[in-house]
This record gives sequence, C-alpha cells and structure tokens, in this order.
Amino acid sequence: MDFKFTEQQLLLRNSVHEFLQKECPKNYIRELEDRREYPEEIFRKIADKGWLGVNIPEEYGGSGGDLMDFVIIGEELSKCWISLALDFGTNACFGGRTLYCHGTEEQKSALLPEMCKGEARFAGAFTEPGGGTDLLAMTKNAVKQDGNWIVNGQKTFITAAQEADYLITIVRTEKNPVKRASAFTIFLINAKSKGIEINKLHKLGAWSSDTNEIFDSDVKVPDSARIGEVNQGFYLLTDTLNNERIMVATMSLGNGEAAFEDALEYAKQRQAFGRPIGQFQMIQRYLAELKIEIDAAKLLIYRAASLEAEGLPCYLEATMADYFASEVALKCTTTGMRILAGASVTMENAMQRYFRDGIMTVFGPISNEMCLNQIAQYSLKLPRSY
Repeated sequence: MDFKFTEQQLLLRNSVHEFLQKECPKNYIRELEDRREYPEEIFRKIADKGWLGVNIPEEYGGSGGDLMDFVIIGEELSKCWISLALDFGTNACFGGRTLYCHGTEEQKSALLPEMCKGEARFAGAFTEPGGGTDLLAMTKNAVKQDGNWIVNGQKTFITAAQEADYLITIVRTEKNPVKRASAFTIFLINAKSKGIEINKLHKLGAWSSDTNEIFDSDVKVPDSARIGEVNQGFYLLTDTLNNERIMVATMSLGNGEAAFEDALEYAKQRQAFGRPIGQFQMIQRYLAELKIEIDAAKLLIYRAASLEAEGLPCYLEATMADYFASEVALKCTTTGMRILAGASVTMENAMQRYFRDGIMTVFGPISNEMCLNQIAQYSLKLPRSY
C-alpha cells in the first residue's frame, strides 16, 4: 500500500500547520486552559476555512474530500491541542458522518451545510453509566406516542454536549427483541429540547473541551428526527464507530508526536555533565524507540483511513489503529515526562498537558483491553470473551 500524500493533501497539511502556528501558540492554549475556556474563536476560524466539512460532498456544503483529508487535519490539530481536535472530530464524525450515511435527504440538505459552516454543532450521545463499551446494555429508552417519541434516561462521558445544537442519540426502542442488537434507534435530538439537562464533568485532561452527562426526562422528539429505521440503530452505527476509532487514533498520534517533538528539542538543548542529554545512550534509545512506534502508528491509521475512503471494510483495522496509537501516545507522553524530569511537572510546560490529555485515549472510545478482545475475536477467530 502506498500512503504517499497527493500535492493537494500536502498543501492542506501545510495550511493547517501554518494556521495553528499563528493562531494557537502554546501561551494562548495555557491561558484558555487555566480558565477552562473553550476556543470558540479558533473553532469559528476553522469553520471559515472549510475544514469542518472536509469529507462531506460539495452538494452538501463540504469540500468533497475523504477520510484521509480528515486525518490530515485531525493530526495537525491534535499536535497543537487535543481540546481543539475533539470538537472538530465530534462534529465531523458524529454529525457529518452519521447524517451523510444514514440521514434522510431532508436532514442532510438542512443540516450538513450548516455543520460545514460551524452553524450547527453536534455531539454523539452513546455511552451510559452502566454500559460503557457494552452498548447493548443501554437502558435509555424512547416510546412512540401520538406520532412522537418520548425519551427518558441518561448518557455520560459525552464530548462537547454543552456546545452542541443537536445530540445524535441512540436509545432502546424495543423491550423484547428477537435479537439483542435489534432494539435500538438513532435520533437527532435538539439539545435545547424541554426536559434535557446537561451537566459538566470535571476531568483530568482536555480542560477546554467539555465532557458532559445528559439527563432526558419525557423529552418529546418528532418522528422526523429519527435517523434510519426503527430498531436498526445499532447496525447503522458501524460507519460512525469506525470513524470514531480512526478519529481517536489520529488524536492520540498527534498528541504523541507533540510530546516527542518537545522531548527531542529539550534533549538537544538541556546540558548535563558538560554535554546535551541527547548525547546519552539512554535518552537516544528512548527517542529512537518513540520515532519507530510513531511511524508504525501512522501506517496503521493511514491504512484504516484509506480503506474507509475506498468504501471497504475497516472495522478490524480501525480497532488496531485505535489500540496501538493510544498506547504509543501514552509511551510518548510518559517518556517525555521522564526526559524533561522536573520541568515536565510545571504547568508552564506543555508536557504535563500532553500527559493529561493522552491518558484518556487509552480507554476511549473503548478501552484498549476491549480492543484486544475484539481483535482476538474477529482477526484470530478466538471465542468471544465478553
């Protein structure tokens, strides 16, 4: 496989990199993180660049690119700041991908152009307190009543729900299904609907991107807001979840690269015993291993993205990329902390941010332990372990 970027893709990468160098320096990031403030101004400028709709067809207001273009932008955003990449990815993945693949023509025509302009924001509301990776255990439900659906229940660990205009939500719509998976339906719920309460969770990393819990109490949702057929929502999520895993793998990669680059620069500049610490064999070994693993993670991500862009199955490849990239990112950030030593734990230094942000991808969107279980099941044909 040849993952060589086209001239247009290289121009895109350079454009995003130069934009972030100018608009989002480290001191600006630190100021917003200290205030736990969302980078709304930067998000608006990203929308104005047309990057939110990079993999949406031109007929719906996008740029007509594919998932490789999405990965290019996501990697650069993540190298700069995961909080920025999270909201970019959430809109493009949960909003753009779900609507484009499974929405009605009316839904796509009305909302995709707005999403591409940053005027309609989306969050994916899938995870529940008692379910996590086990989506089939979800209890949030919807009951049909007078042509509408009445939704009750809770979701948690939902990225950017407070900024969202719409919540792409999967709920139980069948109590006694013939098949366990044939019980769920996806809805496009207006986040400002009566009966919705959204609370902020305080967390270790990604301080400028909110993570929320959502409570629905008798929320009325019109049937026109349904995405896909009733009780088929779990099967329709495949495209979205593959994109989500590639998105999170890309964020892990970018964050790990940032930690590696800062550690490398520090090793060249920091003097000890009369020479740069980058001259010490142990430091060289650390950095050489990280370089190898970063490149390996890139290849896994690019392979998964290229398969998806060609419309080919990529579930296994996306899961592998998610697992490996997050493990590499964790190694990059922890090794970066070792190399910078005391400097790494000062809040003025970005390394502590890379570490705090990177640890989250080891268990999101699914835990790495579950990734390995699924790889064993689907690739090695071993018995299901869960």
